[in-house]
Amino acid sequence: WRAMVQAASQVADWRGARRLLDAMGRCGMPADGPAYGHALVACARASELEAPMALLEELREAGVPPELRPLNQLIAACGRRGKWKLASYLLAKMPELGTRPTTVSYNSALGALSRAGQWEEATRLLRSMPRDTPPDVVSYSTVVAACRRGGATQQALDLLDEMRVGGGDGGGDGGGPPLPPAPNAFTFTTAVTALAEAGRWREALQMYDDMPSSLPPNEALLHAAVVAASAGGEWRRSLELLGVRLAEGGDEGGDEGEGGGGGGG
Repeated sequence: WRAMVQAASQVADWRGARRLLDAMGRCGMPADGPAYGHALVACARASELEAPMALLEELREAGVPPELRPLNQLIAACGRRGKWKLASYLLAKMPELGTRPTTVSYNSALGALSRAGQWEEATRLLRSMPRDTPPDVVSYSTVVAACRRGGATQQALDLLDEMRVGGGDGGGDGGGPPLPPAPNAFTFTTAVTALAEAGRWREALQMYDDMPSSLPPNEALLHAAVVAASAGGEWRRSLELLGVRLAEGGDEGGDEGEGGGGGGG
């Protein structure tokens, strides 16, 4: 049975997965966590967000905790559908269901908030992350992106400054609170773009120039800098940046970006 539910999951057939679970119940089989997990993944892949609530309730009544990865994928699916409130609800519901959220779980919810430009909610969630599940560079970068989408440019810059001062890896420092992680290229790209969109093109170019040499510019960052230079009428600088872009071969890089990947934990 479990293999058949998994097969339905692989083709995003959530209705077929639901029917298989119902058939298992009629055969007197107890609720099976992995089988329900496959059904939840089928729903996530199909962006179906109503059926999973019934599945989760059935697991709760049976006293079977849902698996972590399907829940993370479901939260990420909420983000793709613009259902940030449901994403936040599912994250908050996880402990009650018996599943401990991980940093990936929080990042999936932060990704949903970011897509909707809910920067205040995203900031509150970031600050509420527990000590044993500290935010990582994806967490912070996703909230910076939420601030940018919500037009909260200064708040995005404040978060970037916090990361630059902290420069940690999300771990603790001698028993103290976790240090904010160092920013990556995605964080800087988002901040440069936010400044350019706010008409603060000089600051955008200065930020680009002040980036650590350990973070070579990728295509997205170079594009953001070109937009900033063009906004200020700095055509010579724009051409210089385009020259760098051509010399780099248009490499987009592989930097970590926003949450919502729906991975494991």
